[in-house]
Amino acid sequence: MQLLLKFVAVSFIGVSIIGCGGKVEYVDNQDSAQYTSTGIDYHDIESAIYKSVQSLLESDYIMGLDNKKVLAISDVVNDTMQQVDVRGLTTKIARAMRKSGKFELTNAISGSGGSVDNMIYNSRDLRNNDEFNQYTTIEKGNLIAPNLSLSGIIVQKNTKIGKKQRVDYSFILTLTDLKTGIVKWDESTHIIKVAPNSKVSW
Repeated sequence: MQLLLKFVAVSFIGVSIIGCGGKVEYVDNQDSAQYTSTGIDYHDIESAIYKSVQSLLESDYIMGLDNKKVLAISDVVNDTMQQVDVRGLTTKIARAMRKSGKFELTNAISGSGGSVDNMIYNSRDLRNNDEFNQYTTIEKGNLIAPNLSLSGIIVQKNTKIGKKQRVDYSFILTLTDLKTGIVKWDESTHIIKVAPNSKVSW
């Protein structure tokens, strides 16, 4: 039995060494474009963010703002066959919006495209906890409601062209005034890729 266990262990180690063979290298972000696939990758996300934010900051609505607006991230739907880091996408867009000096982002409320900081509400539960000095707890009515909502959808469309396929990705973002429901800005950014049929997954 011990001999069998040793044989299994040695065999496993051998397979592990073979499986781990090959050199792993770092790739610069700009150089990594040559290793792109038909899926949504880092460069696609960065491109969509840059084009969307530029469009937003150059819009008449943003140019006409006199004071900061509080932004909430609403639902952002991934309607593709790819795994997309939606929150990573919206976080980068919101960060660029904050850097413009026109927006503040709330973590008190969000849809699927963002995240809520649970500590905001957990800290308010301390009002009824005798173990805490009630003079140090947060009073009611301090949370700031958002003025604007950023929502969106990512859409994929595959089209066969002979022995190749064209894959279209559309990043559609909408900025809505929560008081009036009026759309203040929207933008569609497109990423188009062409590859052999064997390289495209439906």
